[in-house]
Amino acid sequence: MIIILLLIILVFWFFSLAPYVPTKWKDLERINNILREAPWENFYEIWCGDWKVSYFIAKNNPEKTVIWIELSPLFYIISKIRYFLNPLKNLKIIYWNALNSDFSKYDIFYVFWLEETLENKLKPKLEKEMKNWAKIISYVFEIKSWKWKKTVYKENKDVLSIFVYEK
Repeated sequence: MIIILLLIILVFWFFSLAPYVPTKWKDLERINNILREAPWENFYEIWCGDWKVSYFIAKNNPEKTVIWIELSPLFYIISKIRYFLNPLKNLKIIYWNALNSDFSKYDIFYVFWLEETLENKLKPKLEKEMKNWAKIISYVFEIKSWKWKKTVYKENKDVLSIFVYEK
């Protein structure tokens, strides 16, 4: 019975936003350095499969609020267990469809989504609700049609691109 439940969860995850490819460990410090460039209070990671980016940001910025929202039940359960073993007061883990959230509350959005999903699901909501000075950090994938200010962080050919968009 448990195996069938896990298979159902994996199928749901597989057909959701994108295949699971985690952010590289070596890029966590790069992302944190980008955050140091501007003032912010709330970091919001949306559906990225694991919580390592949020955990790293929360651990290195204890005075800030970090919220990780996951849609996959499997990743949510795994992260809740990991959080129980390594809690941080400024990190919240939520099982929720982030597209039903009010995006006007947040300063920084971190996503690692495929371009099509960024364009069709996230862009319309952010254009409507995002604060004028908020930022979107998109790991690896560029959002080509957005007309907002874009900064690309790619220090050399051996690292992946990090795109930062500002309204």
